[in-house]
Amino acid sequence: MSSKRSKSISEWICNGSDIQKIRNQWIETSNSNLPILIIGEGGVGKSFWIQRSLEQRNISPSHLVNFDFSYPFAFSESLEKIKTSKQIVTILIDRITKAKPEEVLLLQQWWKSEKYEEKSKVYLYWEIHSEELEILNQKNVYSDFYDQLKSFRFELPNLKKRISELPFFVSQFLEEANTELGKKISGIEEEFFVFFKNKSFTKNFSELRDMIFALVGFSTGKQLYWKQIPSHFFENHLSELEVKPGISLESYEKEIIKANLIYTKGNREKAAKLLGISERNLYRKLHEYHLEDLS
Repeated sequence: MSSKRSKSISEWICNGSDIQKIRNQWIETSNSNLPILIIGEGGVGKSFWIQRSLEQRNISPSHLVNFDFSYPFAFSESLEKIKTSKQIVTILIDRITKAKPEEVLLLQQWWKSEKYEEKSKVYLYWEIHSEELEILNQKNVYSDFYDQLKSFRFELPNLKKRISELPFFVSQFLEEANTELGKKISGIEEEFFVFFKNKSFTKNFSELRDMIFALVGFSTGKQLYWKQIPSHFFENHLSELEVKPGISLESYEKEIIKANLIYTKGNREKAAKLLGISERNLYRKLHEYHLEDLS
């Protein structure tokens, strides 16, 4: 489980109209003894939501028993202590697809008996990363345990699914960056929003936040200007194409054109030279792929 930010800093994660339904259901579930599974990509706030649930249940994070299978630990001994405990126990399961099959079987057997206890002493959280779902949806020992609990899952939307709230996120991160870096950036040019909207954020909100902090750190004025940012700053942030079967050449061409336009900050002449095509041909492709707003 990743480190937490303070409540005042991270509260924006559960703001916005699109997330309110999940928020209300999350609070309602946290008022019960039901297990909670939280699913999402990196940087969508899984740890934050678990922390909010712990606060709702008046449980200190320091009293959390962490079954993080990314690291070796004495699983059997920890599970035995839970079985014999007379106190309320709060468990967080993380990276279960890295657990040994025999460990998952022990966990599954214990839960089968525990869930039928009239007065269960266990609060159970399961943090599931999106890349684990392929394994959990197959027929194996991991999926057997997942099938027992998946009715209680919450799936958090990524940044692309909350793109309408992008101005709110940028404003929030800009305010945080000004406070922490001692800057007074009052605004940001529209070109940045076009870039953010089209960029593939593999770490979602946390990656966007880090990028805003870097932009503020680089800036010496009171406004973030697109043309002032060095091109090399974006080189490592461009969408990387992963070649997969079943994807059309047209889709790859669109992504390559988009990446080069971002790199050249919308300069069609430079982008055309990098792509090895004429500026007229590039103009035609921009219209074909609806990428005019990038230039």
